Formats: sequence, structure tokens, C-alpha cells
Amino acid sequence: MRYKELGKTGVKVPAVGQGTIGAGRRRDARPERVKTRLEVLRRGIALGMTFLDTGEDYEDGYAEERLGKAIKGMREKVFISSKFQPAHNAFPGVMAAIEGSLKRLGTDYIDLYQVQWPNAAVPVAETMSALSALVKAGKVRLAGVSNFTPDQLREAQAAFQPGKLVSVQTEYNLLDRSIESDLLPYCRENRVTVIAYNLLSQGHLYFGEKERDILEKVAEKHGGTVTQVIIAWVISRPPVIALTNTMDLRHLEQNAAAADLRLSQADINLIDATFNRQPVLVLPERIRVASYDADVSHTIYTTLEETIANAAGIQPSPTALAEEIKNGQMLRPVELVRTRDTSGRYDYDLIHGRVRYWAWVIAHGRQAPIPAFVAGERQYAKSERQ
Repeated sequence: MRYKELGKTGVKVPAVGQGTIGAGRRRDARPERVKTRLEVLRRGIALGMTFLDTGEDYEDGYAEERLGKAIKGMREKVFISSKFQPAHNAFPGVMAAIEGSLKRLGTDYIDLYQVQWPNAAVPVAETMSALSALVKAGKVRLAGVSNFTPDQLREAQAAFQPGKLVSVQTEYNLLDRSIESDLLPYCRENRVTVIAYNLLSQGHLYFGEKERDILEKVAEKHGGTVTQVIIAWVISRPPVIALTNTMDLRHLEQNAAAADLRLSQADINLIDATFNRQPVLVLPERIRVASYDADVSHTIYTTLEETIANAAGIQPSPTALAEEIKNGQMLRPVELVRTRDTSGRYDYDLIHGRVRYWAWVIAHGRQAPIPAFVAGERQYAKSERQ
């Protein structure tokens, strides 16, 4: 297993870690899935994937409970990364959130505690004050943020008192390389670790024929799989470590092995040149918003009225995100694929970024083109999701 330094702390963590979503929420988790989730987590730890990422709202807290059970008796061998949801970004909320996480995890400290999303209703300085207090109290070793823009990260860094925030967790994959323009250079220069998630775009990483051929040739050259090449490409960036998530032991072992797959600079240059999609502007009214796969488990709003009502209590709310978008704080483009709809009303299906889509519509209406990445025509097979 390859290791990388976390920020400039001297703490080394695996270049490939494990996400913890998968067993299902407590009320509907099937026993066999819970058993498999525990087996996968423990096998991953044995393979060196000891960076374990979770969050208080993952499966309504059940993911933290399962993780706590998986690491029982081996707490000192693992590095736990957790997050508090934006509804808790105020000082009292952070203090309450960590107590809940510590209890569910069965530990008295968290190695890396992160703000899951910014909350426009709570000053960043207040959230950083809470994180600072937790570090000083010894309940948190290190602190970071997640889903922050570069400007928000700079503001947070300036407000955090014990030292420096060590990480920012963000989406990064071959389709969406938008962090390379500003966030990644900032992190490289300031020695902030980028924790990359959504490496396969939630199973919707679509390739054109040429793209697929290139990845297959690189994989064949190294005796690996396409997924391993993707993971190796992500962690080839010096400040970046990767999070993977699987319920399949064979895929888990492949993910662990990907940490030691060393792409040549020629391989990296070839992949960079092949996957160079730029965002385009698409009218929102030409985009179909629907559950693209039957296994989508999170709430999806399909109308503007549903979105504004926000009955599911999504935080930050689409309305709050709309205010940020008005101020130029669009986190990243949405992701689209050519539509499966045959009515002629749409050109694309929305496959990732539904809350961002609706926030854009609230902010600018349906006649203002939204920035989007358009995926290739060929689906990345579900059986290869890792």
C-alpha cells in the first residue's frame, strides 16, 4: 500500500481509502448486506486500506455504527475520517454532532473531522471556532473541509486557529477535472491534501470508444483493470488520495492493489490528453431530471415546486445554494448524458448534480444556460463499479 502525508502534519495515510456507505439505513438494512459491509471493511483494513471515511448523516448515522463495529479491537490501527452535516455548522451544532459520532463509532476521538458542506446561514469563522475547540480538547486530531470552493477554503484557513486545515474532500474524476484549474494548484502550493471521492461518478462514468480503448490499453500494459487505472490516475496527483466504495471483496482487493499501480508520465499524459472535456452551456429546459437508475437511494426532486419546498430537508438547501450561485459560487458543473427520453422534449439526462441544477434554476431561471459536463456515449458497466 502506498502512503501519502496528510497536509504537512507528518501523518501518513493510505493513498487509497474506504468509504462506508453500503449497508443501508438502519430501518431497512438487510442482515446479509450488513454482514457483507463488515466483511469488506475488515478485509480492506487487512489489505492496508486503513483510511476509513464516514459521516454523521451517512445512512442516518448507521454507517458510523457499522464502522464502529468493524474496527472494534483495532482502533489504533485505523484512521477515521468523519463529517458533520451543514445543518450543524453553528458552534452548538458542531459540539452536539461530534458527541453523536463518537458514540456511534465507539471511540473517544476522531482522526480527521470535516465540515461536510458550507452553510450560507452560518459564518465560516463560527464553524472554524468550533473545530478549533474540538482539536484543543483532544476530541479531534486534525480538521478539514468538504465541498468547499477555493475561496471558501481560503476563508476557512484564515479562521482556523490551531494551525492549518489539512484537507479538502471533493469530487474528482476523469469526467470532472474542474478542480485542476484552481483548487488543486492551491492545495499543491499550500500542502493541503485533496481527498477525492466519486471517482466513477456514482457508477455513471461514461466513455466514448476512443476513451475506453485508451484506458484498456494502459490497463493491459500494467496487467490491471480499467478501474485500477482510473484510481492510479487520480492518486498520481501529488496532493491527492482517493476514496473507493464497494460491497464486493474482489473489487476491494483490486482497489487496494491500485495504490501500487504506478503509471508512467507517458501514461498520465496520454490519459490527460484523452479526457480533456470542457464544460458546455446547456439550457435547463433541455435537461431531463429523473431517477436514472432504479438503485438510486437518495431523495430526488423532479419539479421546481418540490425543490423549493425541500420536504426532505436537504442541507444546504437548494434555495441557499441558489444565493451562493448568484454570487458566483457554483461549486462545479452538473453532469449530463444523452437522453433516453423519446418524447423529443429533452437533449440530455441529468446524472449528477441534481441539487446544483435546481439551485441554478432558482437563481437564474430555465432560460439561462447552466455549465455542464457531457459524458461519453458508452456506459461504464455497473459490474465494474468500485
